[in-house]
Amino acid sequence: MNTQDIINTFSPAVEKFGGFPSPVKFKIGEDSVIHILGNEIVAEDKDAECTISMSVETFSQVVSGGIDVMGAVMEGDITVEGDSAIAISVQGLF
Repeated sequence: MNTQDIINTFSPAVEKFGGFPSPVKFKIGEDSVIHILGNEIVAEDKDAECTISMSVETFSQVVSGGIDVMGAVMEGDITVEGDSAIAISVQGLF
């Protein structure tokens, strides 16, 4: 899964979610950094109030519903930096 695939995965979910009132950054794998503010999704490493990091494999499992997000955080498969309240709200994204 490349960066554009990840953006394409986020787009309908963010639109359905209603956008993000605070900037959120997702680091997916080694190469993909996705910044979301409102409904704008860009592949840029911008400042964010919350950064959520995970492997491509974990992201795929989150999107498919095959993984418990909170369990993945507790196990260290997903890391959260910054405002954890934003991260909690993101759980309903997929």
